[in-house]
Amino acid sequence: MPHCISITNTIKFADYKMVLKNNKTLIIFFFLIAYVILQFIWWGYHISSLTEQLSNSEDYIARRLTMIAGEGTVFIIIICLGAVYVIRSYYLEISLAKKEKNFALSVTHELKTPIASSKLFAQTLLQRQDLTKSQVITSLEKIVYEQNRLNELVEKILLVSTIDEMKNDMNLKPISFNSIINQVIGEDENSHIINNNIPEDLIFNGDDFYLISLFQNLLDNAQKYSPDGSEINIYSENHPNKIILCVSDQGVGVADPEKSKIFDRFYRTEDEETRSSKGTGLGLFLVDHIVRMHGGKIICKNNTPKGSIFELQFKK
Repeated sequence: MPHCISITNTIKFADYKMVLKNNKTLIIFFFLIAYVILQFIWWGYHISSLTEQLSNSEDYIARRLTMIAGEGTVFIIIICLGAVYVIRSYYLEISLAKKEKNFALSVTHELKTPIASSKLFAQTLLQRQDLTKSQVITSLEKIVYEQNRLNELVEKILLVSTIDEMKNDMNLKPISFNSIINQVIGEDENSHIINNNIPEDLIFNGDDFYLISLFQNLLDNAQKYSPDGSEINIYSENHPNKIILCVSDQGVGVADPEKSKIFDRFYRTEDEETRSSKGTGLGLFLVDHIVRMHGGKIICKNNTPKGSIFELQFKK
C-alpha cells in the first residue's frame, strides 16, 4: 500500500511539474508577442513623428499616417491570428499528451489484470493437489477467459496501430448482419440479455473481419456501462435510402457534452486514476473508424428511460 501511494504521489508531482513548465512556456510566449507589438507601436510613433518633421504638407502627413495605421493594423492582426493558432495547437498537444498518459495507465492496468489472474489460477492448479474435477475445470475456464480478454486487448491495439492501412486491406462481400452479430454473441460469456432483432435477410456489402470487430466493441461498451442482467437490444429501422442499425442499452448513458468526444482516440469520460470501469479509450474510436471505412456514420443518442443508443447508418 505505501508503494502504491508513493507511485500516485510521484505521478501527481510529475503532473504539477508539467503544469508549471507549460505555464512558463505560455508566459514567455505572451511576453514575446507583447514585446513585438509594443516595439511596432513604438517604431510607428517615431516614423509618424519623423514624417511631421520632414514635411509641412498636411495631405502628405495624412497619407503617411493612414499608410502607417493600415500597415500596423494588418501586422497586428497577423500577429494575433498567429498567436491564436499557436495557442490552440499548444492546448491540443497538451490534451493529446493527457489522453496518451491516460491510455498508458489504462493499458497497463488492462494488461496486468488478466496476466495476474491467469497466473494465480495456474499457481493454484500447480500447488493444490486436492482440487476436485469441477474446481480444476473452473480454474481452467477462468484462465481461458482471462487469456481471451488479453487477446482482445492486444488485437484492439494492433488494429489501432495499423488504422491507416485498414481501408486498403478491406475485402468487401455480401454479409448478413444477423449472422455476424450472432457470431459475436456466441463468442462472449454474456453477463447481459442480448437480443438480436436484425432480420436475417438484411445484407450489406462489407468486410466481415472489421464488422465483427465493430460489434464486439459496441457490445463490450454496452455491457461495461450497463448493470449485469440488463437487456441490450440490437435492431434495425426502416429507411428508403439507408441501412440503420441500433444498439441500445440500459446503462449510465452519455452526457450531451460528451457525445461528440467519445469517438476520439484515447478519450474516456473518467479519470484513469479513479476510474471504476475497465477500458482503454480505443473501442469507440475503432467503431467510428470502421463505420466511416464502410461509408457510414455513427450517432450516440439517449435511450428512454435510461441508457444509450448507438445508431449506425450505412448507404444501401
